[in-house]
Amino acid sequence: MKHSQKSLKSICDSLGVTCPAGRENIEINGISALEDAQIGFLSFLSNPKYAAQAATSNASAILVKKGTTLETSAAIIECDDPYMTFMMHLVNLENELDSSPFDDRSSAHISSKATIGNNCIIEAGAIVAAGAVVGNDCRIGAGAKILGAARLGNRVVVEAGAVIGSQGFGFAPDKNGTYHTIPQLGKSILSDDVFIGANSTVDRGAITDTRIGKGTKIDNQCMIAHGVTIGENSVIAAQTGIAGSTSIGDDCKFGGQVGIIGHLKIGNNVTIYAQSGVMNDVPDNKVIFGSPALDRRHFLKSFAAFKKQGL
Repeated sequence: MKHSQKSLKSICDSLGVTCPAGRENIEINGISALEDAQIGFLSFLSNPKYAAQAATSNASAILVKKGTTLETSAAIIECDDPYMTFMMHLVNLENELDSSPFDDRSSAHISSKATIGNNCIIEAGAIVAAGAVVGNDCRIGAGAKILGAARLGNRVVVEAGAVIGSQGFGFAPDKNGTYHTIPQLGKSILSDDVFIGANSTVDRGAITDTRIGKGTKIDNQCMIAHGVTIGENSVIAAQTGIAGSTSIGDDCKFGGQVGIIGHLKIGNNVTIYAQSGVMNDVPDNKVIFGSPALDRRHFLKSFAAFKKQGL
């Protein structure tokens, strides 16, 4: 991606890192991954296994971890965390590249009985229903729906098409097998700095509120059912589904297409690999994998034994 021309020194100064001596006047006019970089681009190396790509990259400057040595003509910029430093540069470029969303409340549908904080961006076609509460500095994407049961903290992002506060999937059969709707009376509570990806849904609780903790990030097309609680600073990748009343701790990491049945307790700092099916409680600090999901080491041993069967 190209941007306006800047000197390498000006970029380094903005990022709080030291510019390599004698390379201050290198002209930088773009950003890219190592393999796609052109002359004049800034890139980064965060994983040593990609050092060979860095050595052959056309990038004019590369952010690396302190102490890294590379055989390259590019200017090497040492820092504590190359990936995060590169992300800081993207943040600095955001307004310049005009990639920030446009507040378009004239074509949104906002109830006079909704509460909306200061400095919020509400994009075209979004709905903020009566009774909804939106904190300060939030962004509501195009076509997103913030329904009456939704309570959003500050700096919450709800991407395009997502739905917060919809009815939970609650039905009970009578003696004849006819299903009757169970009223959903709880709320959907999103704490500060939560991110909800495009076309994801966070249902309201039936009795117990659905809660997502501070700083948690949820990818596109995820389903968070009624009464689910998720702790702080967890990340959940696309197409994950979490059934009702399951409790998830802090600092968890879930891969794509994870499925979790209802009424489970998932501890803190749990990692679940992609496409795993979780059917039992998981204690703190576990890494699990497979369907049904097992401790990662047990799964790999079981899979190795299965392969030996020649099936």
